[in-house]
Amino acid sequence: AGLALQELGRWDEAIHRLSLAAAHDSLATHVLFYLGAAQEQAARALGDSSYFHQAAASFEQLLELDPEDAYALNYLGYMYAEDGIRLEDAVDLLHRAVALEPENGAFLDSLGWAYFRLGEAGRAWDYLEQALRHIGPDFGAGERAVILQHVGDVALALGDPGAARAHWEAALELDPDDVALRAKLQALPQADQ
Repeated sequence: AGLALQELGRWDEAIHRLSLAAAHDSLATHVLFYLGAAQEQAARALGDSSYFHQAAASFEQLLELDPEDAYALNYLGYMYAEDGIRLEDAVDLLHRAVALEPENGAFLDSLGWAYFRLGEAGRAWDYLEQALRHIGPDFGAGERAVILQHVGDVALALGDPGAARAHWEAALELDPDDVALRAKLQALPQADQ
């Protein structure tokens, strides 16, 4: 029921149901993962930071039970990186995820993004190049678009607006409704095309 409510964007109800499920079986790490994901998505959808902190607590509780849950390590690390907080913790969590699944393109992207947010564009580039090589057929268009956008952001930071444009245009083909990405492309000087 919690997952169905989450799909409908009924965040409070979804979180309530998933919290009940987690309380019923406090060792069910998959329930904690779903709860943390719902809380994080609610934070983004509603702009409510209290949900973000609840999500972090849910993932931390999960990782106490299973410190080698690569997907929880990645989720929490990416949350921190995306929010620009606890960036050294994010890098640590994401290194642990990548060590468990070194060819997981999503994990490599998350680690690259964390390094970028930490101000280390060169290191970010190394991981993002690896992420591009490990984009599998199971990646959806949205996931591929995010990785391409990250590569474009890092390329721009490294002084290569042409590469930034190429990656952002490829991302926009996959996600044509991304208004922020379209604005970034329009902000690039025309001479860099």
